[in-house]
Amino acid sequence: MKKSYMLYLLPLAAALLLHSACASRQILKPPLDSNSQKFLDLIRYIITPQEERIFREMPPEDRGEFIMDFWARRDPDPSTHENEFRSQYYTRLAVADKAFRAGIPGWMTDKGRIYILLGPPTDVIKKSMGDASREFDKGKRELSSNLLEEGTITERPTEIWIYNQYPDYFAGPLRLVFVDYDSSGDYKLTTDVEVKPFSMMSYHQSDPDMTKYQWIGEIERDESLLEILPFLDYSISIGKIEKDKEGNYAVDCFFEILLSTISYRKENGQYVCDLELSVEVRDIEEKGTYREKKEMTKHLSLEKLRKNIKEGYSLSEKIIIPLERGTNKIYFSLRDRIQQKRLRKLNIIKIK
Repeated sequence: MKKSYMLYLLPLAAALLLHSACASRQILKPPLDSNSQKFLDLIRYIITPQEERIFREMPPEDRGEFIMDFWARRDPDPSTHENEFRSQYYTRLAVADKAFRAGIPGWMTDKGRIYILLGPPTDVIKKSMGDASREFDKGKRELSSNLLEEGTITERPTEIWIYNQYPDYFAGPLRLVFVDYDSSGDYKLTTDVEVKPFSMMSYHQSDPDMTKYQWIGEIERDESLLEILPFLDYSISIGKIEKDKEGNYAVDCFFEILLSTISYRKENGQYVCDLELSVEVRDIEEKGTYREKKEMTKHLSLEKLRKNIKEGYSLSEKIIIPLERGTNKIYFSLRDRIQQKRLRKLNIIKIK
């Protein structure tokens, strides 16, 4: 309103033309169906923020392949038929759901979460409600439960779980205190410690930010393909919708691809990426109305590539997309032809 008011000296016809060029738009992400939401709920403790963002941004029909890749990335031994990580996760989830129910599903409680991530504790100390509890110094945390006066009195029902399995990660035994504040059986974790899903992760998947899947430029001299493939990802930004004199709509869309998220092959002493970018626009009836494809290659020396990755450089590409009044489904696609991986993302633009 303020901007329009500032233009009051313009001729009326010009002002009306400017107003008509500013289309009212709404940009939406693809909806989550019930199965997709259930998947996110059940793996909430181990999915990374990056993975969840990608899952939410992709077309619903691509999420089945994502789920297969999600578990494959965590498989500690791909040579076996069974995915040990997935089996252990769902086994622990089922045990936690049965053992820790407290008005909510057991796997959703604090005790359920810790059990799923760390497994059964080495010792469990249970204290009944009564007088104030006696704290133990750090040295006594190494003692077994029978020496920690199991059954002593506390202000609220309390359980102390002790883990001796991860001394390197936690710099000694881990002591977690759970308190049932309202006597409902739902014990809340009171210990101020961040428990990550490291104990159930394969070596290359132990970092919650996926940095062990994102290549940081440490290329072996004779490698043509990395042992650990990068985690393919990119971002899409959408500009302002423009309308020409004939009433046609168009919008600028930008691909941003971090150099650390794609693969390279060694070629004539340099490192080359080989990408295929594509856009497809469909109307509300799911009919293809527009398609465009671009190829992108880049040659870099090892020194330049490492420097660019370290400094967070991206590859950028702009594509101008025609739109129709109403609902437009825009499918963005990035294919890394070296690692033979494709990632699609969906944006829904409504023009009123």
